[in-house]
Amino acid sequence: MESEIVLINNETIIGKFALDLLSGSKIGKIWGITSRGLFINLQGSIVFLTNTRYLGPVNIIANLPLIEQWKNEDELEINMSDQTINFDHSKYPVSIKIKKIWKTPPKPVLNMSDEEQQKRILAAARQLSFLKNEQGYAPLLMPFVSDTLYLETDNTWLFSSWNTIKLLRISMSLKNIESILSLANLLVGSGRGLTPSGDDLLTGLTFIRRRWFPEVNWMTEVEDQLLATFKIKTTSVSSTLFECAMQGEADARIQEMADVLMSADTPFQQQALELSRWGNSSGADVFLGMILAIESFQNYV
Repeated sequence: MESEIVLINNETIIGKFALDLLSGSKIGKIWGITSRGLFINLQGSIVFLTNTRYLGPVNIIANLPLIEQWKNEDELEINMSDQTINFDHSKYPVSIKIKKIWKTPPKPVLNMSDEEQQKRILAAARQLSFLKNEQGYAPLLMPFVSDTLYLETDNTWLFSSWNTIKLLRISMSLKNIESILSLANLLVGSGRGLTPSGDDLLTGLTFIRRRWFPEVNWMTEVEDQLLATFKIKTTSVSSTLFECAMQGEADARIQEMADVLMSADTPFQQQALELSRWGNSSGADVFLGMILAIESFQNYV
């Protein structure tokens, strides 16, 4: 007897990147399950089926509870028709009707004084340092913003990461592609969790570079080579998000933080608080990548 198909006919919002992945895939596999949703692996790339409100390029935001019948490693047959995603599961097939396709919005006008930018960077760094405490790269935010030369810490991973990040800043300012690649490769996969801190930093750096510093086009070669390293050295979630960043796509919380650092037309409000809710330490790690890019590339524009 065939399982009954459950049709979720609601206000589902899907990221454009996720839609493209699903459109080109026939088979998927449940890659991970969290309290917020399900990760689905599509030939090495990841989409996230969730009921949270957060918009993002890989998110499928559906108003439905966690599908308890789906388990890790379960296979899904995927087909799409008439704005409907059909997930054929052996025990619990689901069809989801798409209402809206989300894409990272166009950037606002570049309009920011150095004084106001530094004020916003400092305020956001303080907030994220406090909210994330000792997680990931959060302890590096205030030393980086204050241009500390030597980091005092007993944490050997943090100390090593700090030296790598400071050298990476110098190499990018000097446009030393060989050195940039060597140092950035050390950060790929460095840290814990679904998206290690080093990955998140490079994703934040790449997203704001693509969005706000497109003139620094010599970095494209670096990013292309880094993507290959991501696919070998780190998680599928990280490599998917880095690939999104290379296309100028990111979670709305990352995009909003990037824009508030570059455009005075965007009011500085709750961006740091919202970004802190992205992942464990990911918000702080991504932010460090963004301010690293600003310090390295701003004089080129």
